[in-house]
Amino acid sequence: MRFFSLKLFSYFKNCRSEAKNLTAPSGFCFCWGGVKANCGVTRGKVMYEVRILEHLAADFGENHIETSPHLLRIGWSMVHASLQLGEEQDSWGYGGTGKFSTNNKFSDYGEAYTIGDVITAFLDLDSKPASISFAKNGLWLGVASPLHGFKVDQKSHAMFPHILSKNCRFEVNFGQQSSWCPVQYVNHDHVFINNISPMYTAPGPKPPQSKSDCEVIMVVGLPGSGKTTWARKMFRDHPEKMYNIIGTDDLIDKMKVMGLPRKNNYSGRWEVLIQQATSCLNKIFFIASRKLRHYIIDQTNVYATARKRKMKNFVGFKRICAVLQPEDDELKRREWKRTFEEGKVVPEEAVMEMKMNYSLPDAEVDEHIDEVIWIELGKDASCQLVNQYNEEGSLKLPSRKRLSSTSLPNNSNNSSNNNSSSNNNVRTKIYYMHLSSCHFL
Repeated sequence: MRFFSLKLFSYFKNCRSEAKNLTAPSGFCFCWGGVKANCGVTRGKVMYEVRILEHLAADFGENHIETSPHLLRIGWSMVHASLQLGEEQDSWGYGGTGKFSTNNKFSDYGEAYTIGDVITAFLDLDSKPASISFAKNGLWLGVASPLHGFKVDQKSHAMFPHILSKNCRFEVNFGQQSSWCPVQYVNHDHVFINNISPMYTAPGPKPPQSKSDCEVIMVVGLPGSGKTTWARKMFRDHPEKMYNIIGTDDLIDKMKVMGLPRKNNYSGRWEVLIQQATSCLNKIFFIASRKLRHYIIDQTNVYATARKRKMKNFVGFKRICAVLQPEDDELKRREWKRTFEEGKVVPEEAVMEMKMNYSLPDAEVDEHIDEVIWIELGKDASCQLVNQYNEEGSLKLPSRKRLSSTSLPNNSNNSSNNNSSSNNNVRTKIYYMHLSSCHFL
């Protein structure tokens, strides 16, 4: 028999099996955090239960009122789906506001639920079509979504129990106990997922066993160059590694409201939230370097000292720099899209300062880097373009900025001497997801 548990390798932020719960910085209270089970199923009729135990303290600031500060979303997803349950394909969730979502499309379903409620998640892979449904406190709510064309018995399409939380403490019953709230409805012959035959299960990715098995990839590139797009593609293309993406864009993406960008649902000053996110990222770096995981650092990382400061925490990991430098015309096109289609604006003066101080990593010189890979332009073309950016930034920055900076970095040898500005089968059943600690604790 294969026992199911929530897989602490596959979670985002403060999902913890112990009572200690980090509560600072406060920006984490805006974030959702997800966790999947350690195994999925490929056939059968299975279920599991979730009970909400507590709403955790959350400080959203004096100038913002959060409409739904404590929420849970419960459901199923495939192994390659991200932890944002219900916000992409192959991911289905029932939320505490009485909404069902898949592929970021939300619709009315069931009713709202809160502290003390027991939600049962059903998965029927034997019927045609297969289907997902839920119950609240023993009352079946009907089919939430048919799964047309589901490929039975294929491990690549295994369905994993998946929970997404915002500032909630909850417990999960995979069958290690008798049912908390038995459900009665026609054709209900589901079994707890712990009781399904092992031949119908598929294990999820396993975490690294030592630091030498871990890798941290630091993406290097100017704003708008495509770093976040590349990082997310790496996550999708390598589900076995379960890359943990660390970056401002990814953190803000965890703050969505019913799949909508946080910026459209924030009443305070946006720059204040960005400052909070920066504080959260500092906490993330501190804790991430102490956990056996694979990471992608999705920031500009164009300053040599910033690269050194971040990478020195990951001693023992395989440390890789991935330079993402497109042709200049393509970079301008992407910058335009980022600004006018995505609404992400970086002040021109900040970009010019980055250009002036932009240096490329060199594994032969930088002791904190083991390997450099070139994503678009190769090494020589990137060096030439970065030298042009150094000159452009030096000429366009106000004189006071130029006087306060050191001489331009020499990228002819990719030197980096410039200044910067700075299976877990633990069967515990109580999990905290306050999201006030770090990216994948």
